[in-house]
Amino acid sequence: MDDKTVTVIDHIVLFKVRPDVTEDEIHRMRQGVLSLKAIPGVLTITVGETFVEEWMPDRRNGITHTLSVRLVSKDALKVYQDHPMHVKAKDELLVPLLAGPPMAIDYESEVVVGDDAP
Repeated sequence: MDDKTVTVIDHIVLFKVRPDVTEDEIHRMRQGVLSLKAIPGVLTITVGETFVEEWMPDRRNGITHTLSVRLVSKDALKVYQDHPMHVKAKDELLVPLLAGPPMAIDYESEVVVGDDAP
């Protein structure tokens, strides 16, 4: 088995949803975010609610949800940011639910991919 290393871009968004937001609104936001996988250059996309287990300290600082997008390159990040699907999902499905401005971080990382990778 030969493992190889590839360079990817990770786009992470941390955000706090307003307390009055319904489960239906959150579900629509999640579905809209997950549909962004169709944007060229997106390898994976995840969105979920943060949690704290009984044995863990609460380090969330009010953050209720996280979005993670893995992309093939910095150019793909630019395509993603400007893509009409992303702009629409952000403006119509995400921003209206927020209690405040989100925090976003982008970074380049190396990933080891083996033959048995899913």
